[in-house]
Amino acid sequence: MLKIAIVDDEKGILLSLSLFLEMEGHTPLIFSSPLKALKAITSDKVDLIILDMRMPEMSGEEMAKVLKKHKETRDIPIILFSAHETLPEVAARVGAQGILEKPFQFDKLNRLIKDITRQ
Repeated sequence: MLKIAIVDDEKGILLSLSLFLEMEGHTPLIFSSPLKALKAITSDKVDLIILDMRMPEMSGEEMAKVLKKHKETRDIPIILFSAHETLPEVAARVGAQGILEKPFQFDKLNRLIKDITRQ
């Protein structure tokens, strides 16, 4: 169905999201490094990006800004996720299409994906 990039520095979250997305029929691409993700997302067409806000290498906000600046990636929908209370403001500032608060529920993520991609 969809090729979805997941960017988070927590291995457990990457694994659980990846398994969930596979069960839903999607193809997950997982990245624990925002810099590696940027390279891959630019060269490998993805349909959606699920992006953690807090990572040591580069924040999700910074990564979203980089993605929105480039012609090849600016139209890829982004779901920002975090436990941080500023999540809605950051999402609005960077043009993210959705937010997911940690701890998240898979049914909410599934609805967000369907709403954003119209599937």
